Amino acid sequence: MSYLRISETKVITKRIIHYENTNFLGRLHGGDMLSFLVDTGMIASMRVARGLAVIASLDDVVFKKPIMLGDIIDIEAEVDYVGNTSMEVSMRALKGNETLVEATGTYVKVDEFLRPTIIENKIVPETEEEFDKFNKALHRRQEKAESIKDRIKKRYDTSDPTVGLRYRSESTYFITPEMTYDGKIISAGKLLKLMDDIGGALCLSYINYENYNPENGAVVTVSVNSTSFYTPIRLSDIIKIRAGISYVGSTSFEVILNVIRLDTKNFVEEHVTTAYFNYVRIDKNGKPAKVKEYQPLTEEEKKAYMEALERRKKFIKM
Repeated sequence: MSYLRISETKVITKRIIHYENTNFLGRLHGGDMLSFLVDTGMIASMRVARGLAVIASLDDVVFKKPIMLGDIIDIEAEVDYVGNTSMEVSMRALKGNETLVEATGTYVKVDEFLRPTIIENKIVPETEEEFDKFNKALHRRQEKAESIKDRIKKRYDTSDPTVGLRYRSESTYFITPEMTYDGKIISAGKLLKLMDDIGGALCLSYINYENYNPENGAVVTVSVNSTSFYTPIRLSDIIKIRAGISYVGSTSFEVILNVIRLDTKNFVEEHVTTAYFNYVRIDKNGKPAKVKEYQPLTEEEKKAYMEALERRKKFIKM
């Protein structure tokens, strides 16, 4: 067994924001940022685990400042805590010394059959700063323990949480080699980008983006609530992403995103994840812009709206 300081686990990836990463206002797409974060987190995890590590949960992601076309940013990830088979990882995007995005997540070391396996390295904090990171990671881990105790049951719950919502959509994809890390399992970053794109497109349809003019502005991702992944997506699987608007404020939206995989070898469906993405409408100058009033009507909409309000309370406290 080896012992590592948190500082020894840090990985930095540098990114130049190209045109294909941005919207028409020159701002980085939220889905691309999520991909940058989780991929860098995976590298840090694999270095500590000395083997393949896959994401098990992505905790609250907060976008603090916009990232623009041509910006050069650093994505940092470090392992703050190591359990038997899993690791707590913190990630952030910086421009110079300014933090633009923050996130945390859990990665699990797996063998060639994607089964959890023991991690030999352990984290031993030494400085006051490292003890603070270590304790916060341990607290996150304890908080998540309750929510993931029924993960086997959730894995086979393929019910649609967007049923009964007036503003909903879905899209289906076949998993091809370029969507995977290694020709076997999907890149978590690519999955999150797909989810973000579908959620953003649904919000755009709400503001009548089809009849677009520059005054309509755009929709940008501002946060992602805690997201657990219950089963990996493999090469040649078919996935269905279901999206539904659960909340609309004066300038913002919450969208439920539910992912289901179909194993094409035995045609069994499994629940991959259900996540809650938050977006804000902005005008052509990048300022928050009002959206049309929303009133939940159906029982499903009222229930989804009240649950979204509870999640927003947590987000506001962060």
